[in-house]
Amino acid sequence: MTRGLRRGELAGLKWDAIDLDGSTMRIVRTRVLVDGKPVVSAPKTEAGRRNVPLDSTLVAMLRAWKTRQGAERLSVGEGYEHSGYVFTDEVGRPLNPEYFSTALESITRATGIRRVRLHDLRHTAASLMLAAGEPFKVVSEMLGHANPTITQNIYAHAMPGMAEAPGERLSRSLLS
Repeated sequence: MTRGLRRGELAGLKWDAIDLDGSTMRIVRTRVLVDGKPVVSAPKTEAGRRNVPLDSTLVAMLRAWKTRQGAERLSVGEGYEHSGYVFTDEVGRPLNPEYFSTALESITRATGIRRVRLHDLRHTAASLMLAAGEPFKVVSEMLGHANPTITQNIYAHAMPGMAEAPGERLSRSLLS
């Protein structure tokens, strides 16, 4: 959610694309459903192949997840599948891309939050970064867009209260 990854990018993420010491991950593959079956491919565009920075909180979460996977591997023993994927089931098989959407739907239903699609989290990440003043170019690159105009036209949603500060600044400059 904090990096605006697409479902296929999450499902295709492998440990060899994550540098925990360097606090980065590389988006180099996707795992999407084609005719109901998972298919691995490269991102559609050159911009989709990108490095994404990780903050210390995400690095800590990924380290903990990697430790948990290691414990599962030891518990299962020889039956563990060494797929290399970050998100796997308890025996190491990569999760079906649909799992991410289904899990989010279960969480929202259980907590009483209105239904949110996984892709809505991508929009939210982009909108919050832009509302915080992050440059369009930076957000666009993080999302893997070839052109910041895509980010601006599709992902930049006005948040409640966003117009108040600019309006107030304009009033001060014109009326003071």
